[in-house]
Amino acid sequence: MIYFDNASTTKISEQSLASYIEASELFFNPSSLYKQSVTVKSKIESARASILKFLKGIAGSTLIFTGSATEANNAVLNSSITRKDKKYIISAGEHSSIYTTAKKYLEAGYNIEFAPLTKNGSVNINRLKNMIDKDTAFISIIHVSNETGAVNDIKEICRYAKNINPNIIIHSDGVQALGKINVDLKSLGVDYYTISAHKIHGPKGIGALYIANKNKFKPFIFGGEQEMGLRAGTENTSNILAMKTAIDNLSIIDYHERKQTIIDNLSGDYILVSDDTCVDNIISICFKGVRGETIEHMLETNGYLIGTGSACNSKAGYNRVLSSIVPKEYLSGAIRISFDDEVTKDDCKNLAILISNAVKQYNKRIN
Repeated sequence: MIYFDNASTTKISEQSLASYIEASELFFNPSSLYKQSVTVKSKIESARASILKFLKGIAGSTLIFTGSATEANNAVLNSSITRKDKKYIISAGEHSSIYTTAKKYLEAGYNIEFAPLTKNGSVNINRLKNMIDKDTAFISIIHVSNETGAVNDIKEICRYAKNINPNIIIHSDGVQALGKINVDLKSLGVDYYTISAHKIHGPKGIGALYIANKNKFKPFIFGGEQEMGLRAGTENTSNILAMKTAIDNLSIIDYHERKQTIIDNLSGDYILVSDDTCVDNIISICFKGVRGETIEHMLETNGYLIGTGSACNSKAGYNRVLSSIVPKEYLSGAIRISFDDEVTKDDCKNLAILISNAVKQYNKRIN
């Protein structure tokens, strides 16, 4: 099996798994007062400080651990969308955990506006700027698109928005950015930033939310006083320490040659959505007159696993993000290739040839 669906999830690394197993012995409740629990609590706080340092958070900022990036994204919107006389802007390219939540608020009568995308899946920054005014209270723009790999200029968005209204709250979903591009939260200027462990060879079931000013955050999970009173629930020590290890072992890898190898060996009538400005580890391609899931299953029989887009939307019947930027006749043929450092240049070449052959076979069947 050769795995090309790393934007969906990644295999847990040996180092992260070892940390998880070792931490499993530290079963004591971090909220208890005896020595063993104090030791566990100290390890959690050390992990928090280490991750904040890696992200280059501003002085006085904090990080809370959550059950997933989806939970963190929901928490931000539930904390920030509070008044019906204010405007809230969400990009049309957000992950479903943001987009679906925003739609729920729209249905409830809140003033939610969706910023359109450019042809590579990035937010149309000029259109976005025209939407921002003094009534805008909150903006959420994904840092790197989970569908196309498009990179949004979060620093410029923050600079422009806060110049209009310094009180605007700005969030960015950084799940696909972490480990792929440099993340410097102080430089970006965001109020909130979301990350996830299972996209960077850490375990599933653990995410984190960067919070620049905890006094502005309104928790929505109540019970105990864990996570500084911002997110109740007994801390998942094993996952937290394994996430910290995954981040400790991150390095930004140049995938350009592998991406170009795939592109150079593709044939057929297709649109390459992921242009040169996108991160190189995600490639979104749409073939005309072909069903992406059929290509996916044909490749699976040859031991190659790819995706057709976000797993969170795999049952929707269409790709919400691509439907706004890709002609209808190409939309059903969407596939998403995403890889890590385990795949070789030869793997990429073989994959492209298999995809091209699968498209040819498909066309022969229907013609």
